[in-house]
Amino acid sequence: MNRSILIDIDLKSNQEVHAVDTFSEENASSGPRTLRRGLQVLRCLQENTQAGLSVTQLARLTGLQRPTIYRLLSALVEDGFAKSVPGTKRFMATSAMALTVPQRDPRIELALPAMQKLAALTGDAVFLVVQDKHESLSLWREIGPYPVQILATFAGKRQPLGVGSGGLALLARLDDESVEDIIALNSKELEQYSGMSPREMRQLVQNTRTRGYSVVGNYAVRGALGVGCALCDSKGHPTLAISVTAITERMPASRQREIAGLIQDGLRSIADKL
Repeated sequence: MNRSILIDIDLKSNQEVHAVDTFSEENASSGPRTLRRGLQVLRCLQENTQAGLSVTQLARLTGLQRPTIYRLLSALVEDGFAKSVPGTKRFMATSAMALTVPQRDPRIELALPAMQKLAALTGDAVFLVVQDKHESLSLWREIGPYPVQILATFAGKRQPLGVGSGGLALLARLDDESVEDIIALNSKELEQYSGMSPREMRQLVQNTRTRGYSVVGNYAVRGALGVGCALCDSKGHPTLAISVTAITERMPASRQREIAGLIQDGLRSIADKL
């Protein structure tokens, strides 16, 4: 998978941030990919209806390059889904669209304080992931202050359960029969992730169960490594997972263990609220 580097300015600290955009600009005009990106930008505008967002802020939130955002904004404005904020360089969803903002998944509100604390403590990107049948679904992303960020996924992105560290943490907490069923359903798609095989996925599940947390590197995003932990309900079924992803150089085994402990602390802080 091709990657590009987006150099941006952290609006909170004025710190230069290098965010790894995991979406290739090649064939950017292709229909489904363009639609997903446009909806991603629109969702960000819908969630920030009071003051609007600048192109720089949108780039930071989405992980997309600014030229791509300019093109998408142009289309959204032209078709009446977005508008510029007079006297500023910001954009916002139109009032009609702002009224249709869907209610956020309650699990986001539940996990957000822990995610924000994790992002601050680790400096890296933190992701909230849930299971949807044989897939993982990303619900939220918090970006830490470290200058190099791995924006491996975004809210609404789906991929085979187990490919990412959050999804793997969820998969490993399921019973053996469910694990085998899910791996079988995803077997043809797994190969798209750096040639992953069902056998490798089974080994990752076993490693996660032995270790107590998941570690996945170089499958979904080359040069990135994620650590994830799952939270289960009273019946032992995994309800959500939180993961932290960073460049591989920042993730030696000792730091993996440290981050896993921080994630588990965060999960414990919200367990009684489920």
